[in-house]
Amino acid sequence: MTTETETKAVEQSEEKKEEVKEEVKKEETENTEEKTDDKAEKSDKEKKEEEKKEAKPKKEQPAPKPAVHKQDFEKDVVYLYQFTRTPVLPSLSPYCLKVETWLRLAGIKYE
Repeated sequence: MTTETETKAVEQSEEKKEEVKEEVKKEETENTEEKTDDKAEKSDKEKKEEEKKEAKPKKEQPAPKPAVHKQDFEKDVVYLYQFTRTPVLPSLSPYCLKVETWLRLAGIKYE
């Protein structure tokens, strides 16, 4: 009877060892999958950081200065810059229309 219990105990311990080995293998495969996921996440983060670094210099560039239409200014002439005239309205901007009307009434030379 002792030999039977000893062999059963040995068989059970071998089965337990095999189960433990299988569990370890499963954990290892899960860990490798997690590691590949971690690597992919890290590479994604690095790409985003690089894009942010590249995007910042683009925003820091100053806006181009507006070009003035006339280069040689005459003395005692007011230059009024406004939207182009339409067939119905002389100006789309009410403020430009007001200034232009005032310049006409005051008899001031303007362009």
